Amino acid sequence: MEKRNTPVKSGGFFNSFFGGITKSGKPINETTALTLSSFYNGLNILSNDYAKLPKSIYRKKDGDRIKLSGHHLNYIVSKRPNQYMTAFSFDKVMLLSAILKGNAYAIINRNELTQKVESLQYVDQNLTPVKVIEHKSKLFYRIKEKSYSSYEIIHVPGFTLNGIVGVGVVTLAAMSLGVNLNSQEYASEYYETKGEGIGIVTTAKPMDPEAKTRYAGALQNRLNTATQHKVAVLDESGSFNYIRLTPQEAQFLQTNKEGVIEVARWLNIPPHKLKSLEGATFSNIEHQEIAHVSDSILPWAKSFKAEYDVKLLTKSEVEKGLYINFNHNSLLQADKKTQAEYFSKLIFSGVYTRNEVRSLLDMNSLEGLSEPLTPVNAQTLEQIDTKLKELKEKTNE
Repeated sequence: MEKRNTPVKSGGFFNSFFGGITKSGKPINETTALTLSSFYNGLNILSNDYAKLPKSIYRKKDGDRIKLSGHHLNYIVSKRPNQYMTAFSFDKVMLLSAILKGNAYAIINRNELTQKVESLQYVDQNLTPVKVIEHKSKLFYRIKEKSYSSYEIIHVPGFTLNGIVGVGVVTLAAMSLGVNLNSQEYASEYYETKGEGIGIVTTAKPMDPEAKTRYAGALQNRLNTATQHKVAVLDESGSFNYIRLTPQEAQFLQTNKEGVIEVARWLNIPPHKLKSLEGATFSNIEHQEIAHVSDSILPWAKSFKAEYDVKLLTKSEVEKGLYINFNHNSLLQADKKTQAEYFSKLIFSGVYTRNEVRSLLDMNSLEGLSEPLTPVNAQTLEQIDTKLKELKEKTNE
């Protein structure tokens, strides 16, 4: 039986099973989760690194890649997707939406006559909820009481179980983030309510309830003064004992430290990116950076690239070899010594010309440096045969 106007849900199991509130009654959602420094820092790093990727329109032709700087899409994807945002701001907020809300949406505005893409308008799901509907085996989007076909919407889901709509990481990580939020609240509460001047008064002489109340009130008023030095005198051989942090409470306050590792797992980001340097050394930090690009950034870049190629380029353009390139090499900058060794090997093996390396280093080309170098001890069989023939001819002469 054919489905008609059926809303596609993002995962009722997760939405109903996970979630909750902190011990102070705060809901665990995108806003409260961002008050965790590690969670905020992780999201900021992921979205910034993705937004930093240079994006351009290229064409494959005879095995070469040609950058189409004059293509109308090049300005949109690399400079200004719409009148409100730069490409960096647009890319950053799109990835944040995909991670936090589970889905990133943008409306594709096309020229009515030419059907060329004119802008990409980000859809703020906090202000405008998006409903995804399946009708006659096709997807439609309902935004501000207006329906859009799949062709008119950029839609990149995050973690998804049905391949269509995603689930936000906060929905899945609510329990884990809730523990970290509780420990954060507990630490704040402790420093507010269990500092100096808070404790227990003991006395050798029995006191009636009213006397205890008066005694405690007088002591509290004395210790609550705004003066720098606070002095209180206790009668009847009384003694004042501070309430100290118990070993169990101290251990609970360490939960924030463990929470950094937990956040790193949920965001799929190396702990050293969240300023947790345990186990990190100068010898392995470069490898961890490479792992960050390949494991954390590239999967998101591939998701957005696939959607852009399908929705922004026409079928005829794709058949002509056009594609949108996300250059991740900008995130793989090594130290100067390693970089020099890397480029030297590629130049002397003939992989790069010297001008191509200058271009990668953002330097202008120089005359005479566009020819690839060939090692004298590395030759093809054809070259060897040719030289042998030339040698025989010279010998016969």
